[in-house]
Amino acid sequence: MIGTIDPSWWEDVLAAASLDPYESPDLLSLHLDRAAADPSATGLRKQVLEALAMASSAMLNAEDWLEPFTPAIQMGGKRTVVPADLGVDQLALLTRIAPLVERDDLRARVADVAWVYGDRADVEMLDRAIDAYRAAPLTGPVWFAAGRDAWVRAFELVARRGTDGHARLQEMSEALRAEVLAGKLADDFTTVGFSETLRQHGRVGAAERAEVCGALFGLAAKAASVNPRLSRHLEREALGWLGNSDAVAANAATERIAQTYVADADARIQADPKAGALVEGHFLEKAIAVLRTIPRSYRLANGLDVFIDALRIRLSESRESSMEQMMRIQSDPVDLADAVSYARSQVSGHPDKFDALATFAMLAPPMDEVSTRANAENMLVGSISHSFPSSTFSSDFRKVASSPGSSGQPDEIAVWAEIVRTVHLNAQLLGTGVIRPAQEVLTTEHQFSRQYMASLCLESPTVPEGHERLWGDGLALGLGGDYGAAVSVLIPQLEQVVRVMLKRRNVHTLFVDEHNVESEKSLNVLLDMTETEQIFGAGMVMEMKALLVVQSGPNLRNDVAHGLLDDAAGWSYSALYMWWFCLRLVMWPVIEMLERARQEAAQVEQGSVVLSGEPDTPPNGSGRGE
Repeated sequence: MIGTIDPSWWEDVLAAASLDPYESPDLLSLHLDRAAADPSATGLRKQVLEALAMASSAMLNAEDWLEPFTPAIQMGGKRTVVPADLGVDQLALLTRIAPLVERDDLRARVADVAWVYGDRADVEMLDRAIDAYRAAPLTGPVWFAAGRDAWVRAFELVARRGTDGHARLQEMSEALRAEVLAGKLADDFTTVGFSETLRQHGRVGAAERAEVCGALFGLAAKAASVNPRLSRHLEREALGWLGNSDAVAANAATERIAQTYVADADARIQADPKAGALVEGHFLEKAIAVLRTIPRSYRLANGLDVFIDALRIRLSESRESSMEQMMRIQSDPVDLADAVSYARSQVSGHPDKFDALATFAMLAPPMDEVSTRANAENMLVGSISHSFPSSTFSSDFRKVASSPGSSGQPDEIAVWAEIVRTVHLNAQLLGTGVIRPAQEVLTTEHQFSRQYMASLCLESPTVPEGHERLWGDGLALGLGGDYGAAVSVLIPQLEQVVRVMLKRRNVHTLFVDEHNVESEKSLNVLLDMTETEQIFGAGMVMEMKALLVVQSGPNLRNDVAHGLLDDAAGWSYSALYMWWFCLRLVMWPVIEMLERARQEAAQVEQGSVVLSGEPDTPPNGSGRGE
C-alpha cells in the first residue's frame, strides 16, 4: 500500500456528521461506511475508509478480554463485520492510520484493533489505545453512552502493561476517585457508575477505600429524603467498598436500603391512593426481601422482625387493593402473519430502550388455566385417543412417560396430557409468531448489555437478593439468541425464585428424611403446593409444570438439571418461550413503578435529583448504554 494517507478523508466525513465529542465507535462506522461507498472514494482513500469502517463497526465488550468486539447485528445465522475479519494488509493500514486520527473515540478503536489483531509487541500502539480510551470525558451523558466502556477497556489494556502501566493505572484510579468524592445529588447515578468502575477495575489503597465508602454513605443519606432509589444504589455501592470489614455497619446500611423501598411505597400511595397500590406492593416485597437478608441477631436487637410482620400485613392489603383494580383484556384470534406484524410493530420505534423491552416482555399474558382445562376436556369429548395406551420417548430413546389408556370418560391423566400439548403448542406459536419476530426488531434497534439486565434484575422483587447478576446474564444471553445457555442459567434460578417466594410467606420448603437431614423440595413438589398457585396464579403454574417438569412435555428443568439438554432442545421454541417467560416474570412488577417514576421526573426542577425511567441509566432515557 504505497501512498500518503490524508486525515481529511475521514475527518471531513465525521465533522459533517455533527457527532458528539466522544461516541461509541459503532456510530462512527455508519458514516465511514457510507463515505467508502461513495463513487468519489477510490484507490487508497477507499481502502482507508473501508478499513476504518470495519474496525469501528463492532460493539465493544469492554470486560471480555477473549472476545472484545462482537457484531453490531446478528440474526438468522448472519452477522455484520467485526475487526477479526480484517486482512493483513488492512491491519497494516490501520497501524499507519492510528497516529493520524485526532478523534479520541476513533483513535482508541483503531489503535486497539491494530494492537489486538496485529503486532502485540507494539507497546506504543497499546499505550495509544489506553490514552485514547481514558480521554473519554467524565460526564454523565458521555459516561452512560460510551465513557464507561472506554474506561473499563482502558483498565483492561493497562493491566497488560504490567509494572510499566502502574503510573497510568494510578492516574486513572485517582481521576475516578476524585469524581466520586466530589459527587453531588445533581449528578444522579453518574457517581454510582464512577464508583462501581473504580471498585471493580481501579487500584485504591485502604485509607482511600474508607474515604470513598464514607463519601458514598454521606451522599446516600442526603438522597434518602428526596430520591430513595438513588439513595439505595449509593448504599449498595458503599457496601461493596465496605466488604466484610464492619458487619454492624453493613447491617445498618442494609436496613437503610430496605427503608428506601418503604419510602418509595409511601410516596406512591400518597401520590395516588388507588393506582399507587399496584406499585406499593413491589416496594414492600423488596423491603421485606432485603430485611430478611440481615442476620437474625441484628433483626431481633433492632426490632426488625416486628417491622417485617407489619410490612407483610400491609403487603397483603396492598395486593387485595391491586386485584380489585385489575381487569382482563382479550382480543380476537389472529392468524400467524398478523401476529408477526403486530409483534414487530409493538416493539419498533421506541426511543427509550426500557419501554421497548417492557413492551416486548408483555406481548402476551400468561395462559388462563380454567379455559385451557375446559378446552382440553372439550377436545377429548367424543375422541377415542385417550382410550389407547401411549408412550413418550426422549431424543436418546428413553421411555420417559406412558399412559395406560381408559375405556371410560377422559380421566385427569388424559386431560392433563392434553393441557401439556396445548401449553407446548402455545409456546411454539408465540415463539414463532410473536416472540422471535419482535426480538429481532428489539435487538436491532437497541443494545442490552449484561450490566443493564443485571441492574434491572436488582430492581425486581422477583429476583432474590444476591442473584441479580446470574439472572441478568441469563436474560442477556437470551436477548442475544443464545437460548440454550440462557435457560441453563435461568431455569435453576427460577426454581429458587419459587422457593424464595414461598419462604417469604413462611411456607416450609424443606424435606426431612429418616435421619432428620433437611433437603430442599424439588420444583415438582413446590409447583404442586396450593401456596405456589396463590403466589404466581394458576396459569403460570400450569405453564411451568407443562414446560419444566412433565416428562411428556419439553421437561426442560429435569433435562437441564441432569445435563440431558441437547442443542436441539436448548434452541427450541420451548426454550425460547421459557427464557421469555423468565423475562416477563422479572419485568412485570417493575414496569408500573418505572412508569410512575418517569412521570414524576418531568415535574422535578432543573438541577435537582431525577427519578430515572430505567434502572441504573441516566434520566435522559437515551438508552444507548449503561
